[in-house]
Amino acid sequence: MDYKELINKAIENDEVVKLLRGDGEYEVVVSEFTSDVFPTDINSVLVNCFYKQIDNIRGIEEVFKNAFNNLINGNASDVYIAVLYFDACIFQEERGRASFLLDKEAVSKKIQEKVCKEENKLRDSIEFNNGMKKNNPWNNIMNFNKYYKKRYGISII
Repeated sequence: MDYKELINKAIENDEVVKLLRGDGEYEVVVSEFTSDVFPTDINSVLVNCFYKQIDNIRGIEEVFKNAFNNLINGNASDVYIAVLYFDACIFQEERGRASFLLDKEAVSKKIQEKVCKEENKLRDSIEFNNGMKKNNPWNNIMNFNKYYKKRYGISII
């Protein structure tokens, strides 16, 4: 897959949020060996479309952050996808592979506010735009939150 072409197309068409969601032609298929349900390959999109483009695409950090904030402000499915990207960003930061960093405290507060509003849906099930359903994403959110509290003193719930 040509990730540079994918991100350039998304930017040109003002569809970066669709890329983050994995909508339609922007879906990066997750390995068949993955035991969970994801709308797209979150880590591949983050690393290949954003981190690795830091020297190729001017303002790629802002492009990511703006689209990421749009996800946070979306519906329950979007919020869960934002949580997955937040976790992927933290994972890449911890490995020293992030080309840019998120303000974990500020972002966690935004996510927390929206997660609280969408809690009932997140405790039930959500459907991604590709038709896949994730049952009780709240469990994953709680597990992520335990780690964030312990490691960084921040909360997303």
